Amino acid sequence: MHRNPPAVRGPEPHLRPAGPQTLGILADLIAKKRPVFAMPSWFVTTEAAQAGCLISEFVRELAAAPPGTRYRSFFANSRYEALHGAVKLLRHRAAATAATHRGRVLVLDPDGTLTRRADPLGEGPERALAPGLLAHTTVASARAALTGTAVCGLLVRAPERLDANTLAEVAELARAARSAGARVALDLSDIGPDHTPAHPAVTALRPDLVVLGEPLTGREVPFGAFTGSADMFAPWSTPQTGFLHSNTYGGNTLAMRAVIARLSPRWERTGPVHRELTAAAADRQAALDLYARHVNPMAARMQRKLHGALNVVRAQGSRLTVRLDSGRELELVDGLCGAGLGVAGHNPTDALTDVVRGHDPARDHVRELEEILAKETGLPHAFPAVSGASAVESSITLARLARPRQRRIIVFKHNYGGKTLVSLLATAADRTRAPFGPLYDDIRYIDPFTPHAADEFRKEVAGGDVGLVWIELVHGSSDAYGPIPGTLLDAVTEGRDAHGYLIGVDEVLTSYYRCGTRFAHHGRLPHIDLMSLSKALSYGCFPTGAALVSQEVYAAARRANPLLVEELRTHHAHGLGAHFALQAVAQVDALGLPERVAALSDVVGEGIAALDTGPRGVVGRRFAEGLLGRLEPRVPGVLGRFVDPEGERMTYALILWWITRARAFVVYDVFLLPLTATEREIGQVMRGARRLSRTGPVRLLAQAAAFGLGQRLSRLLPLRTAERGVPAHDRAIDAPTADAPATDPAVTEPPVTDPPVTDVPATDQRSTT
Repeated sequence: MHRNPPAVRGPEPHLRPAGPQTLGILADLIAKKRPVFAMPSWFVTTEAAQAGCLISEFVRELAAAPPGTRYRSFFANSRYEALHGAVKLLRHRAAATAATHRGRVLVLDPDGTLTRRADPLGEGPERALAPGLLAHTTVASARAALTGTAVCGLLVRAPERLDANTLAEVAELARAARSAGARVALDLSDIGPDHTPAHPAVTALRPDLVVLGEPLTGREVPFGAFTGSADMFAPWSTPQTGFLHSNTYGGNTLAMRAVIARLSPRWERTGPVHRELTAAAADRQAALDLYARHVNPMAARMQRKLHGALNVVRAQGSRLTVRLDSGRELELVDGLCGAGLGVAGHNPTDALTDVVRGHDPARDHVRELEEILAKETGLPHAFPAVSGASAVESSITLARLARPRQRRIIVFKHNYGGKTLVSLLATAADRTRAPFGPLYDDIRYIDPFTPHAADEFRKEVAGGDVGLVWIELVHGSSDAYGPIPGTLLDAVTEGRDAHGYLIGVDEVLTSYYRCGTRFAHHGRLPHIDLMSLSKALSYGCFPTGAALVSQEVYAAARRANPLLVEELRTHHAHGLGAHFALQAVAQVDALGLPERVAALSDVVGEGIAALDTGPRGVVGRRFAEGLLGRLEPRVPGVLGRFVDPEGERMTYALILWWITRARAFVVYDVFLLPLTATEREIGQVMRGARRLSRTGPVRLLAQAAAFGLGQRLSRLLPLRTAERGVPAHDRAIDAPTADAPATDPAVTEPPVTDPPVTDVPATDQRSTT
């Protein structure tokens, strides 16, 4: 018998059709070529700083806290992503006592919604898909569980279901938990922006974290957040940990503007809140100050160290414009595409004319998208998602439901799946998972690049315990420099029928010609059962995605937990997101991407082959698959004893080199080139890569130091051309030719010594899913 508690009501969407306000925000962003997405984690916008400030004041009023009390927020794409993030922070904040509480979090979950997602088969908190959540539907059972059981946190869901007497009991439970060393989180994801101050549950429980949800965007744009004090966020407030929890779409400009539009009317336009918003809009440094206070101080720190090189102010097609601290603007070839988003570049005209202006909320775009994706993939059932991580999470959940007796999951090392408590299972990076346990333990990570990988895989599946093999065929965030070997994929295919496991592929990053073929598994895996999609479907404009499954998986999952299956189909369904996805799929062939990408891939391949192979350059291993490529940073020679090639110093120097020298927006060790770029633009990036491969680390670091000095001087001594009224943008849009030196005066200054910085491993700063 299924042990999960029944829901009080059936599945209801957390999102509703987009109205005039949301469509108006989108129309303005697209028409003015403002970036909706630019890069994961490091994208710091004025809107995000303003939204963080508004949420801080909103939560302060709900808590009846003194004026001047400040809170920080982490932006997610749904209430569930925010809840998982809150649990991760509760665990990390209590890491010093993990041996006692072992990451357990007590959860009061009256309707069982979170419990169903964490433990889809009702196996109990030790064996759940997201273990360590001690869930209860009543205060009495939660109080009994707290007796004699150490926990690091108490999470209270659905406070709107609590009457005054029950709320008093929950407050006593919170006091007992806090006296035992636990911190308290309160799920307010159904609270709207018009809620009156002094929320009774917030004032009674005095939570350390609150979780907010889709009502702050009018339920029209995917959104979630968890908010708490700076002390609560302390584990994520150092250079080493500032990006340990991350996602691709969180904090996107559309969601931030939607939050601002709903929250800002709460306060007088002449009052202190609006004065802070106005100051941030008028001055980049003020915006960074606000972002540091209310969102992520490490992201603001990084922006300052790079002197505006990541300050993206315009995005159109395959081009981005960044505004340096000096006020100068550089037009760049986009070498990141928001971490592989869209198929037509930034702000395509048809996104405005065909989608935003032509959107009919009464049309069933969700059903139409399911039908189109079924034709594209052969998988007939689509589960709407709001991010790559949520698509991966739904896929893994459905696989567990479909193979209840085969608990083991195989993931190949170097895979990246996301950072929710479930998608984190598909992220094969120990450092990323370590602080957040317990995690699902019946999982095996196999290195696909060892000589004996296929034999190791065959041995692992021989016992019949494996229910899912999850594969990202080409990795965008790892130490891998090549696709999964064909011999290993052949072994996966051979064992599927004999051992009864499911094959799932993560195509979040690789789909629709990003890696040269329509889907990366084409020609490599003849049979698949599940697939996750997201980035291509976003069309660069809207956070969306889908988990796709076969009829057999769908039917088996429904038999195991029909209510959860319906919730997964319903909660993230959104007509406008589906409309953008339909437009994206339609444009794949309309734009001639198969032929275009084939030609551009040749340019990339030739460029990779032309890279210098000598021992002195900063480029080590390299590979490319379609328009995705990786360049390994290295520091050869004696300097390598003192400078980490993946540390902060080298990471920043490489970013500055790409942006100021090659005039290409390449900010990680991976490049994701625009599918609609011209051969000239791709050639520019590859010529830059060749020049980089001939550059030694001393020269690279000296150029970065000189750039920083030049930017600091230019802020003190404004450019004379600006004083004559020549727009800064007009002076800086021409990229240097193949081997010509860049003309930026900040780069041609004599080398100087870079001030000491902590050489932070950059692996925690990168996220491409």
